[in-house]
Amino acid sequence: MPRWFPSRWMCAAVLALAALAWLPTPIDASHAFSSHWQRTSAGIRNLPVRRMLSSVWLTRYTTAMNDWRKPAMTRIKPYTAVVSGQNPGCPLYLGQISVCDGNYGPTGWAGIAQVFYNSAKHTQYARAVQNNYYMVGSSATVVAFRQLVICQEIGHTFGLGHINVTYNTPNAGSCMDYTNDPDGGPGGVSPSDPNNMHPFAHDYAMINSRHNHIGFIMPELGSQEMPELESQEAEAPRAMEAMLQSTPLSLAQLGERMSIGNGGRTEMYEMKFAGGWGNTSWVIRFNEPIGR
Repeated sequence: MPRWFPSRWMCAAVLALAALAWLPTPIDASHAFSSHWQRTSAGIRNLPVRRMLSSVWLTRYTTAMNDWRKPAMTRIKPYTAVVSGQNPGCPLYLGQISVCDGNYGPTGWAGIAQVFYNSAKHTQYARAVQNNYYMVGSSATVVAFRQLVICQEIGHTFGLGHINVTYNTPNAGSCMDYTNDPDGGPGGVSPSDPNNMHPFAHDYAMINSRHNHIGFIMPELGSQEMPELESQEAEAPRAMEAMLQSTPLSLAQLGERMSIGNGGRTEMYEMKFAGGWGNTSWVIRFNEPIGR
């Protein structure tokens, strides 16, 4: 009876499957992208950020912005364009990111990020909002959670989703990974856990990949010296205007819940409007305040 020998390709497949079996628990390699910012030239798209924060968030904001401006961000980069005091209303501006905080009370969310996009899935408006009701004081735990929250909410404005929403698993080492131990190390799931207060390499790679293409101006728009495509498509549907002019305090205002993580600790919502426009909202849920 002739013997059967596996091909080298089959051996490689078996080895690959065996290797996958040893990978740690689930990280979403796609990061659940939503919309993305339009690029109309080969250069880096510099995104203006309006800082409208109280003093307790300033160091956390600076750290997060330094993280999201690292050389690894080769396609888009945020920069602080406007500085003002705390503005809980968190107004939106075309082609810009608003970063705000306020005491919004027991809304159920400690942080929320929203992006508003047009029919081409190009982000037109974005904001990252922090709820001070859930993070009170200056303990190391509160500071670590603040850093996680603001880093993650700004990351969402680039279209990044959550990479892991299971609360009690080892840290991935990214602020896009939800956790009960943002500073890692002793006291967490594992004493060797990295912290989850900053982006990691895969976050940058996903952002660059999603923003890699160069857009174009439609020929029928005429002039050779046209402003960026966002300026041509900035007319949001009337039904969307109320959302653009207010900060949502209730989860019921966010539209349809599309995903939920680990018993509701993270959620993603979508709302659709006329003409292909839409809004994606990511939420970090807190059941009770930290630091009270």
